[in-house]
Amino acid sequence: MIISNFSHARTALKYGLQSLSIKADDFILLPEYICDVVLHPLVALGVKYRYYSIEDDLTPNWDKLEALVDNNTRAVMMIHYFGQPQDISAFQSFSKKHKLLLIDNNAHGHRGTLNGQLLGTFGAMGISSPRKIINAYSGGVLYIKGKEHTSQPNLVPYPVSISHRIKRNLFTSYPRLKNSIRKKLKNRPRYENPRAFQEPVLSDYAIDKWSKNIIEHTDWHTLRKIRQESFVKWQTFAINNDLIPVFAKLHPESNPWCYPAYVKSQEEAIEWFDWGWEHNEHIFSWPSLPAEVLDKQGESFDRWKKLICFGIA
Repeated sequence: MIISNFSHARTALKYGLQSLSIKADDFILLPEYICDVVLHPLVALGVKYRYYSIEDDLTPNWDKLEALVDNNTRAVMMIHYFGQPQDISAFQSFSKKHKLLLIDNNAHGHRGTLNGQLLGTFGAMGISSPRKIINAYSGGVLYIKGKEHTSQPNLVPYPVSISHRIKRNLFTSYPRLKNSIRKKLKNRPRYENPRAFQEPVLSDYAIDKWSKNIIEHTDWHTLRKIRQESFVKWQTFAINNDLIPVFAKLHPESNPWCYPAYVKSQEEAIEWFDWGWEHNEHIFSWPSLPAEVLDKQGESFDRWKKLICFGIA
């Protein structure tokens, strides 16, 4: 079943966990390299979590993941980072072996597929975030396997003012205008600050009508082709400038959110953030790591300091 009534994927995740009867004190295995907002619905429901390690290509360290499973573990989350499909069959085999529920997180690659099947639909439940791919204020999708009669929650629509709609439409038509105005009105965002973009906990909202209309009338096939072409352009640029691609190649069915690459140090990352600001290109850091991951100062924080993202459109 598909429920596309949510304002954000994190809200969809919350209701998806409830549909699977994930209870307080159950444990979910999460990749340590993760955005802090994923924790918001878990904390709200009292669900516990453990982090598993990932490699530089953003695939799991399977030996370390295996060691985390115990009698209290109910589920494992798979993330298709930047819209690039994970090794889904390996995750499915792992989940089956340990009798875990598989949560398919496709918040970065709405309408990407693997062998024609939508990413986000390979687990017991999954989520997707069309608002991240197009210029919409809200939009989160929940996929629930085998739940044909699950009722949609009756939520208030996400609040969007008319002035925000006008401004967003203008920037959609003239994307470089947004960067030009930002440069004149403010300084470059502090992408090198690991705590600069932490988000507050959101109330539960439904998608707003304006965003819903945009999502429903988007030509996703054409958009995916455009975004793939932009990804390949930045891949060539990155290699020519001695950056290290996170992914050896783009999966042909993906709908990429951005182009990620590694640099040698955070100092070099800052140089690229400055370059992007000067050349009206969106170059930024991701994710806003959870506070406990930052405090640990471990491999995920080290990766964060050297991974930069090139915006694509």
